[in-house]
Order: sequence, then structure tokens, then C-alpha cells
Amino acid sequence: MKSSRSKLHIQRLWKNTKGSFTIEASLVFPIILFTTLLILFFCMYQYQNTMLKQAASKTSERAAYSWDNSYKEPVTGAFAQGENDGLYWRLTQDDMLSKLFGWAGAASSAEVSIPGGSGGSLPTDKLSAAASWVPGEMSGNTTYNNELMIRKIKTTLSRPVSFGALERELGHPLQAEVSAGAVVVEPVEFIRNVELLRYYGAKISGKYGGAFNLDQAGSILKMFGGQNP
Repeated sequence: MKSSRSKLHIQRLWKNTKGSFTIEASLVFPIILFTTLLILFFCMYQYQNTMLKQAASKTSERAAYSWDNSYKEPVTGAFAQGENDGLYWRLTQDDMLSKLFGWAGAASSAEVSIPGGSGGSLPTDKLSAAASWVPGEMSGNTTYNNELMIRKIKTTLSRPVSFGALERELGHPLQAEVSAGAVVVEPVEFIRNVELLRYYGAKISGKYGGAFNLDQAGSILKMFGGQNP
């Protein structure tokens, strides 16, 4: 008799649903909260990356757009009448001769730090002007590389993302870093450079007489490489 009563009592307790919602909520709510926070952190991280990508892309594009004249306003492209970099800046100050003849001491690239980058040579002045608008909380660099026929500008930006709890779990700080590039496009100068290469190619091969002496040409051009006619 007592055994049947105890079984009946257990069945009633088993069928009793009081407090079941509280138990289920205590089990499910932490999972939902953790998932929500994880999605939130991911969205914030992606937002940081998007902002950095936009800033890097804009910096590279502005530098490429205003590369033909350092007096150009990077945003609008406006410049005062008569202001330019001279007639032969592409040969003497844009590191074209170093690629063409490869004489010693000539650099074929330029780099400016962000923020606080300063100029010096004509390429670094142009990079500094294009990167001057980048917000101070972003850091990185923008570089220029002259590959003779293709001139590239690349901007790399990073900004620390502070997620204390997530960083403690991962064991290292989070930092978003992105890069974006642009190509300097000058159709008229491209045609002129092709003709220049054809001419020097013929001179080097001796088509128009004696073969061209690259070492002698490089030493002469090196003396005048810093001048801006």
C-alpha cells in the first residue's frame, strides 16, 4: 500500500509543471545572451574593418588622382593657375630614372607614416597631402612604388579594437588592419614613356650607331637627377 502511494506521489511530481519555465530559462538564456554578444562583437569588428577599408581606399585614390601635380587639392583637384611641378619632374623627382638606368643611390619607392607623416621628396609630399585627412585614431602608412610602366600607391591602416573580455579569452589584443591600393593613370604620359623606351631601346641595341653605355649615362643623369627644370 505504501509502495503504491509513493509511486503515485512520484507520478504527480513528474507531471507537475510548476517552475519548469524558470529552469528552462536559466538553461537557455545564457546561450542566447552569449550568442547575441558574439554577433554584436562581430558586427562591431566588421564595422571597424569597413571604416578602415574606406579610409585606406580614399587615401590611395586621392593620392593617385593628384599625383600629376603636387599643388592639387587632394579632395577637389583644384590648383592655382601656373602652379605645377615643372616640366621634367617625372624623370628627375618621380624615380623614373632609377628604374630606367638603375644607378646607385636612387630609390624607386617612398613611404609616409600615418599619422604625423611628413614630406621631404616630391613623392612623400604628395603622399603626405593625400593622407592628411585620415583620423588620428587610425595608424599605418602609405607607400608609393614606381615600377616604370606602372606606378602604384598602397595605404595600410589599422586601429586597435578594445574588447577586454574577448581579448582575455583569446590571450592577445585585437587589431583591425586593412590595405587598399590605387594606380597612377596618366594616358598622355604613358604614350610619351612608351616612345621614350623605344628610343632608348634602339640606342642601347646600337640600332642608331654605337651601343649606348648605361654606366656612363647613369653617372651623368645622377648629377642632374635632383634638379627640377
